[in-house]
Amino acid sequence: MSQRPRTAAARRMAGFTLVEMIIVVFLLALAMLGILAVFDASARINKSEQDVADAQGAVRYGIYNMTRAIRMAGAGGLFVTQAVLNRPDPQLAGITIGSATGYDNVTGATVTNLGGTAVPVRDGTDIVNVRGVLLSPLFGFDLSSGCAPCSNATGCGPCIGSTAVMVDTITADPEIGQHVNDDAANRPQFAAVDAYTASASGANPMMVIVVAGNDEVHAGCSTPFGPQQNAQASYNVGLITAPTQLVSTGSMGNVDFTAGVALQFDNENPQDNAAALGAPHQYPAPFNNVRRAGVLDDILFFIDDTDPEHPALVQATRRGGQFDVVTVAEDVEDMQVAYGVDANGDGRVTRTAAVTATDTDLNASSQAGGDEWIPNASTENTPYTTLQFQSDAAPGTFPHGGGPRAHCPRLHGMMISLVAKSRDPDPTYKGPAAWGFRIMNVPGTGTPFVPDTAVYPSPPLEPRYRRRVQTLRINLRNYGAEG
Repeated sequence: MSQRPRTAAARRMAGFTLVEMIIVVFLLALAMLGILAVFDASARINKSEQDVADAQGAVRYGIYNMTRAIRMAGAGGLFVTQAVLNRPDPQLAGITIGSATGYDNVTGATVTNLGGTAVPVRDGTDIVNVRGVLLSPLFGFDLSSGCAPCSNATGCGPCIGSTAVMVDTITADPEIGQHVNDDAANRPQFAAVDAYTASASGANPMMVIVVAGNDEVHAGCSTPFGPQQNAQASYNVGLITAPTQLVSTGSMGNVDFTAGVALQFDNENPQDNAAALGAPHQYPAPFNNVRRAGVLDDILFFIDDTDPEHPALVQATRRGGQFDVVTVAEDVEDMQVAYGVDANGDGRVTRTAAVTATDTDLNASSQAGGDEWIPNASTENTPYTTLQFQSDAAPGTFPHGGGPRAHCPRLHGMMISLVAKSRDPDPTYKGPAAWGFRIMNVPGTGTPFVPDTAVYPSPPLEPRYRRRVQTLRINLRNYGAEG
């Protein structure tokens, strides 16, 4: 029996052919892939922009925290050579450096934390070391307050040995008038210092600085017939091993001015062993009248390389021979530091090289030797020494006397550059900072130049990250009016 031919209507009822189905599925797949590609690109862009924002926030927050401490370096009356260090004090434990250039482009450097662990510093980065009464109030004194015992009739005792330091809530001096150290309602400074020293103990000691009244060690640093500048009084640094009791008793507690750690802050050259120095540089210096006092901070900023994939800017505060290490900003891979020293004696830090088409900053130069900032150029690998931070660069124990402007501070400011990266790599990013920024004299190799600080141990071999950099010049308010 023969088969009847299919009508057009019957063919329409039969559905899609296999070829038609394959074509439809293929077209749908293409459409879905396109949509997914758009979503993926959008998600990557969103994450990339978030990473960039995080990196920008990291450098800003890091610069902000460092600026607060650096600007106050020397507060309380420290010698400029003790207020800003560019290499560790060999007499103080807690810092190791494998490189010969001190805190510049360190190698093999570690900082010991309160747990006794050696925290590694990222190779090729710099360390900042500033000291002063930085994180708590500074107190003023008169003739009836200072190192115990004190009385209105006899004054106070000498700030030597081990003695209590007594602080009045209000001091009165016929020459300078009243000074309010504490007002519980409007200016609760006693409570602030008691809270700050609450963790002080034998295992976690803190330091106190007392500065002499009516005392001038470095005469002649002021402008003739002008305002007094850079006055330098005698001071002693001591150790406290218990919280202060200012609110309850008006006392900073028992201060040991003979402690070996504290003595290293008294002498003018940090490379000297103050405990071994004799007359006329014997410490602590015996004086009775105190002008001001406060809790002394010895602070480091450095790049913590504990997790090499995610380095961090940290702040470390000395506690005896160890440091209280606290993270400031994540994924900060590089920090470079330059020091502004008035080498030509014109009272400011200046540019000395002519401006070029590729070097246009009127205040600083990227040319080697082109300004009084060192080391801020790629080949300036010999930083200033601590001895060059003041006019009398005599070695050893800094003998006093000599010229009319001996020992006057020449260090006016510091220049800080921070580089932060995105937390995760971006293999598709090919911008100029994909392999790192070249800042100051950061070490590195290759063409294009790749900083050592931007090389990571795990894939990708080419560490393409999105990065942000920020540079700031910071005037030292206690050493020079211009930067």
